[in-house]
Amino acid sequence: MRDGPSPPSSILPPTAFEFYIGGSVGPSLYVRLVDGRNGRLLYERASAGGYSGVVMEVSPTPGEWARFMETVDRLGVQEWEPEYVSAYSCSDVTYWHLRMETDGYSVVVRGANGYPGSAGPEVSREFREFRAAVERLIGQDFRC
Repeated sequence: MRDGPSPPSSILPPTAFEFYIGGSVGPSLYVRLVDGRNGRLLYERASAGGYSGVVMEVSPTPGEWARFMETVDRLGVQEWEPEYVSAYSCSDVTYWHLRMETDGYSVVVRGANGYPGSAGPEVSREFREFRAAVERLIGQDFRC
C-alpha cells in the first residue's frame, strides 16, 4: 500500500514511449520505453543510415522522469499536429517519429524536415527543447 496521495500523472513515466530521429545517410537515435513500471529505456545511436547493433539501457530516476514530463507538458506536445512535412523534404531529410501514451493522453506525431512551431525546414525551439529533454533522459548528447 502506498503512503499518501498518488503523484500527479504528469510526473509519472509514460505508459508507452518511442522516439526516433535521423536521416537516410546521417546519424540517428532511437529510444524506446521497455518497462513502464520502472521507467527503463533502451536506446540505439547509429550513423550513415544504418544500425549500430549496440543497444544501451538506462533507467531514469523518478525525478528525471518528472522533469521530462514537465517539459513535455510545458511544450504542449499533446497538442502537436500528427504530421509535419516541409516542402524541402526531397533530399537530405531528417525524419522523426514520436509515440507517447500517458494516463491522460496519447500522441503519435512524425515529421520530415518539418517541426512543430516552424513554418520551414528550420528546427523549431519547441522541437530542440523536446529533443534535449530526451537526451537528458538517456544521459546522452546527440547531434543530428
